[in-house]
Amino acid sequence: MPILDNPRHENVCQELAKGNAVLKSYQTGGFKGGMVAASIFCKKPFVKERVKEIQQDRIHQEMKASQSAAESLGIDKKWVLQRLQYNAERCLRGKPVLDRNGNQIPGKFTGMPDSRGANQALELIGREIGMFIQKVEVGGPGDFSRLTDEELAAKVASDAAALGISAEATEALLLTFQPKDSEEVD
Repeated sequence: MPILDNPRHENVCQELAKGNAVLKSYQTGGFKGGMVAASIFCKKPFVKERVKEIQQDRIHQEMKASQSAAESLGIDKKWVLQRLQYNAERCLRGKPVLDRNGNQIPGKFTGMPDSRGANQALELIGREIGMFIQKVEVGGPGDFSRLTDEELAAKVASDAAALGISAEATEALLLTFQPKDSEEVD
């Protein structure tokens, strides 16, 4: 979608794309009116579409600029991972011992490691190489608490089948979570 023909409409879209509030964007664009008029205008499909396009263009430009800067500095994943590894090792060694002039004594360290710094560097390395699985909760709070045991079992079976887990394995899993007769509470 090209720049909008109406410059006031384009100005509103530009302001919204910057993250400004609806009313402020509306008024900066040259319109008079309150929150209701601004809200109605900003919900129009052509406005939403143009704002999305502007934001995508900005993201694309920022990514190109970052990539260009990284290339000109010689920074790549290998470089970053090597520096993170160095930082983790340095943090685990402890702080260097300095002489009276403030110069580091080669090979001498306090022996007091910076475990927080080491952990942060190691976590960043682990994330980059995919060592950690990000767990995401599906559904809203209480989505499953409303279900009966039978509905919950059906939901588990349906989701397991979608993941390619056999019905026998799903049944065995469900049986492990069944309360024993002595555990049942009325």
